[in-house]
Amino acid sequence: MVDLRNDDERREDKWDRPTGLTTVRVPLDDAADTAFWNYLWDNRLDGSPLYYRVFIERKARQCVAAVAAVARARPGGVLVHCGLGRDRTGLVVMLLLTLAGVAPADIASDYELSTERLPPLFEVLGIDDQTEEIRDILASKDTTARAALLGVLDGLDVEAHLRGHGLEDGDITALRSRLVR
Repeated sequence: MVDLRNDDERREDKWDRPTGLTTVRVPLDDAADTAFWNYLWDNRLDGSPLYYRVFIERKARQCVAAVAAVARARPGGVLVHCGLGRDRTGLVVMLLLTLAGVAPADIASDYELSTERLPPLFEVLGIDDQTEEIRDILASKDTTARAALLGVLDGLDVEAHLRGHGLEDGDITALRSRLVR
């Protein structure tokens, strides 16, 4: 299990110590970089795929750590999660799917499907559904989640970028072996 949450988001519950699973903690956000987060908030990018490209470019080491954690996991399934399963998890899954050779249009379709399926989960968990707020952010930028995600991937060589920040050949081979049959 790759846990992308920050230390202050974790609490002791059944998800922190599932039986038989190894948890690898990869706090993805780098919350100490307040200038970066203020930029995202001031420009209404956070909470949507609009922040993915700038995050990948500025926080490549964190992206490499998350991808490498999946690549280096022991055999079997790997669960990647964050607080809600949308932003950080969506970004990391986008990177994983890209490295596995999935077409950008299919990645965008997967993201859309996940977005549609989250509101019932929010209701069960008693979490505020921010779907409309995110749609409003995207609309204010004259885009959609799909277009934003495709824009992130347009012209971005994920493999070369992550290799340039420490992702090893063996990690890419292991990911492809794990994710592609």
